[in-house]
Amino acid sequence: MPNYINWLMQNTLPGQVLLQSWLTRSGIDRKLSYLYVQNGWLRRIAHGVYCRTGREPDWVDAVYCLQTQWERPVRVAGLTSLALQGHAHYTEPGRQQIWLALPAYVKLPGWFAAFEQSAMFVTLYTSGLTVDIPSFTTQLNIGDRQLTGSVPELAAYEIAYGVPSFISFEHADALFQGMNLLSPRKLQTLLCASHSVKTNRVLLYLARRNAHPYFRHLDKSGIETGTGKRQIVPGGWLEPDYQITVPRTFKPEGVEDGSA
Repeated sequence: MPNYINWLMQNTLPGQVLLQSWLTRSGIDRKLSYLYVQNGWLRRIAHGVYCRTGREPDWVDAVYCLQTQWERPVRVAGLTSLALQGHAHYTEPGRQQIWLALPAYVKLPGWFAAFEQSAMFVTLYTSGLTVDIPSFTTQLNIGDRQLTGSVPELAAYEIAYGVPSFISFEHADALFQGMNLLSPRKLQTLLCASHSVKTNRVLLYLARRNAHPYFRHLDKSGIETGTGKRQIVPGGWLEPDYQITVPRTFKPEGVEDGSA
């Protein structure tokens, strides 16, 4: 009879979150999981979800579980991916935000509630982006652990997508100030594959506002920006070129006022 406890100790780490479905595929059925809980090797988090004892699991363990044991793609996105790559020096106070990108109509599993005391999960559904997502991902190192996340260009797109629902225009602008080395080729690919007029306009506006070199190399003719006005900030200043409302503090001196 296989010694599954040895296998478990050799193939998992203390604190690692484990789904029963994954354990079952590895030969550890529910009865064995229950036995391991009784012996203190596993701790039950929720129905069908455990963690290895020896360390308290955190959000990294929860996301790593999804990326390696769940049957749906999920990646660290936007603000969180930028922060883990050293691009998000400006943060807002409050509970830590963890941005995750999920397929359309897919929700985080209910057991994620066990991790919501220490982190607030922001879920993005960028279904209007028809691009080969894996080619725009990278490995993010968090101590001795790794997660898959968005490269800076895709994260910048996700930041623009999140304005103003998940992030303020001012915060997004502060982040863009430090993103002056993005690849124009990658941005061009993303923007040409994007059908979100609002996201495209916000990203182009922020790139131009911060006078980043890559902005000059983007072919705007291939980017869908639609027609008409878009209210992003209620009561904000209507920026004339991209026809979006932005914070009134962004209005250049001497420029005629406008709102939408």
